Amino acid sequence: MKKVLIFLSLALGALALSACEGKPTEPEQPDPENGKNTLLDLLRAEDKLYQDMTIKSTVLSRKMTYSVWLPNGYDDTKTYPFLYLLHGYESGDQAHLDRCWVEKGNARAIAQQYVKDGGVPMVIIMPNGLSMFYSGAYETYMHQELFPEVENLYKCNGKRAIAGLSMGGYGTTLHALKYPEKFTYAYAMSPATSGDMKALVDAQPDKSVFPGFTFEVGNQDTTVDNAGTKKLADYMSEQGIKVEWIERDGIHYWNFWQECLPKALAKAGESFK
Repeated sequence: MKKVLIFLSLALGALALSACEGKPTEPEQPDPENGKNTLLDLLRAEDKLYQDMTIKSTVLSRKMTYSVWLPNGYDDTKTYPFLYLLHGYESGDQAHLDRCWVEKGNARAIAQQYVKDGGVPMVIIMPNGLSMFYSGAYETYMHQELFPEVENLYKCNGKRAIAGLSMGGYGTTLHALKYPEKFTYAYAMSPATSGDMKALVDAQPDKSVFPGFTFEVGNQDTTVDNAGTKKLADYMSEQGIKVEWIERDGIHYWNFWQECLPKALAKAGESFK
C-alpha cells in the first residue's frame, strides 16, 4: 500500500511540474468503462493557455516568445484553424509582450465565451512582436520560423486568420495585403497604417486572392490616422476587396479593443467554414 501511495505521489508531482514549465502535455485517451470520464478527461476538456513559449530565431538572432490558447476539448490527433493575434506598440520591457492580449485584453475569457456560444474552435497564437511593427526581418521570422513551428506543434489545418491592434493592426494589414493567399480573414483594430499600402494592393493583379478585411476604429482616437486608414479601406473596396468599416465611440485603449475581439473571433470563425 505504501508503494502505491509513493507511486501516486510521484505521478502527481510529475504532472504538476509539467504544468509549471508551461509545456503542453500529451492528451489522454477517454476511459470507455461504463461510459465515464476520468479526471484527466475532464482536465482535457478545459481550455489551455501557455505563455512565454520560446522559439530560437535564426533570422532575428535571439529567442522569441509567444503565447498560445488551445480551445476546450483540444485534441492533438485533430487539426484546427489558427488565429494570429498581434499586440500593439509597448514601451519598456519587451521580454513578455506575448502576454499583452491575455493580461490587458482579456483574450482568454473572450475566447472561452466565443467557443461556449458555439463558435469555431481555433488555436490562437499571440506572438511577441517586439517594436518591429511585424515588418522587415520580422516578416521573414513570422513566415519562415514562427508559422512552421507552431502550426506543426499545435496541428494547423491550413486555415489561418490574422488580427491585431494599433501596431498589430498595421501588421495585420501589411501581412494580409502582402501575403493574401495565406489568410482567410484580417481584422485590424485602430490600425497604425502608414506608408503607401495601396502599392501592396496594386502589386497583386488578381484581387480575388485577398481575404476579407475589417477595419474598426474609435472616432475619439487621436493616436492613429483614422482618415488615412479610411482612404486605404475605400481604395481597397474600389479594387474589389471585401472590406467592412466600423467607426464607433472609443479611444486608443484596451477597453475598446476588448470590445473588438469578439467580433474578430466571429469573423475569423466564419472564414474558416
